[in-house]
This record gives sequence, structure tokens and C-alpha cells, in this order.
Amino acid sequence: MNGVLNQLALYRELEPAVGASLDRHRLARSSWSPEDYVRPESYWGHTRPMLTETAKAALVTTLLTHNNTARSDRGNAQAPSRSAWSNWMDEWTAEKNFHADAIQRYLVATRSVDPIALDRARFQCMTIGIDSSMEGDHLLRSIAHATVDVMATMVSHRNTAVECNDPIATALLGRIVADQELHVAFHRDIAAAALDIAPAQTVKAITEVIMNFQMPGSGLPGFGRSAMLLGRDGIYDLRRHLDEVLLPSLRDWRIFERTDLGAGERSRATLSDFLDDLEKQATHFERVRLRTRAHDAERLRAS
Repeated sequence: MNGVLNQLALYRELEPAVGASLDRHRLARSSWSPEDYVRPESYWGHTRPMLTETAKAALVTTLLTHNNTARSDRGNAQAPSRSAWSNWMDEWTAEKNFHADAIQRYLVATRSVDPIALDRARFQCMTIGIDSSMEGDHLLRSIAHATVDVMATMVSHRNTAVECNDPIATALLGRIVADQELHVAFHRDIAAAALDIAPAQTVKAITEVIMNFQMPGSGLPGFGRSAMLLGRDGIYDLRRHLDEVLLPSLRDWRIFERTDLGAGERSRATLSDFLDDLEKQATHFERVRLRTRAHDAERLRAS
């Protein structure tokens, strides 16, 4: 489709794809309850919290980002009422809140957090949200951002399950990841439909999102320390962000194979240069981490 589409036109053109994807999502998802996985009595008798600081940081961060309903509401602000998109946003927000409740149940059961402090933090996220310039009322950026954001959270969940070293955490986070795979499939497919409808606009939005993306939880109190722990222990770092989140999405959308981008060619070239630079940064970070680990191991042997 030629020309630049305004927001309402994009909603209208994408409505059939959103409706079909929402129907598929409803058929594919399965119901479950946190009680199926987390039973507080399983942890009775433990004299101290069993989770590492890294595992706790990862779980608390992802709980608060799951719980950020204020952000989702803003992203839904311009959607036509009773549209497939507004229905999706309502259901997706509800599912994210359900995941947050399940994670909180696990954290409280393992006595890894102060329940009152955690409730206060959740309330803060619900009332003021976590702002991102790549979301809000820009539909194409919101779709691209949601894809990258959920994939990043999935990667974090998978590695957090290993860090927890607890079969209950492994089962619970695996169940959440299964739901998130459906969320990613939805957003990826809508982004693919947008690329067919408005290729130049969509590749520009994807480029903007990727170049400005911040890890889920950026802006939360204490996030700097949490990000350090997650990167240090391999839960989520630049290499994982590039190899397990960005590149799979771009391959799925065939960004570097398309011949219909028109003015979007400039955005694609910019994106290519950015990815090359990200590769250099990820390689440098890995080298620094390996040197640090070797130094720490040597110091431990000498002590």
C-alpha cells in the first residue's frame, strides 16, 4: 500500500489480522492456576530464603514489569472501542497481571521478599507506570516494542529458572513462558501484517524501537543493581538481547530480504549499522566478563 497511513487508518487496515490472531490466541491458550504450581507448605521448615540475590532481582523485576497495566492502558488509548485491538489489549493485560500474581505467590512462599514492600512497589507501577518513548499512542512502535519486550522477558524467565535451582520455579516459569510464546506470536504476526500494509512506516518504527530499547524494568527503583546482577550471571545481557531477541524477530519479519520498503530503505540501512555496532559491544562485554571471572577465580585460589 502506498502513502503514509494515519493512526486510525492503520487500526482499520490491521483489524482483520488482529481479529484472526486474537481468535487463534484464544483457541491456543490453556487455563491454569498459580496453586497448581506454588504451595506455601512446600517451603515450610526452611530457615532462610533459598533464592540467590540474582534470582530474586530477576523475579522482582519481571513481576513489576508484568504488572505495569498503566502502560498497557495508554497503548490502548486511541484504539476504536470494541475493536479486536482493544479486546486484545484487555486480555493481554489481564494475562500479564495473572503472571505477576503467580510470581508474587512464589516469592512470598519462599520468603524471599518483604510482602508489604512488594505490594507497595506493585501499586506504584499500577498507578504511575513505567514510561517508554517507544510505546503509548504510536501503534506501530507499540507493536514492535511489545514483541521485543515479551521476548526479552521470556529469555530472562528461562535463565532465571536455572538460577532458582528449584523445580517449582522451573515449572511455574515454564508455564508463564508458554503463555508468552503465544503473546510473541500475536505481536509478531501483527507486525508482519503491518509490514505488508505499510512497509516503510513499519520498518521505521521497528528501527526506532530497536535503537531505543531498554531492558524490561528500566526506570524502576534499584534497577541498576538488578541489571548488573542479571548481566553478570547471564540471565540477560547484550549477547542474549542480540542473538535471542532481536535477530530472531528480524529474521521472522524478513527485514533484510524485503524489496518493497521504498523510503524505508534508509531505516533498514540505519538498523544494519546499529546491529553491527551492537555485535561489537556484545563481543567486548563477553571478553570483559570472561576476564573478570578468570581474575575472581585466580583470587579465590590464592586466598
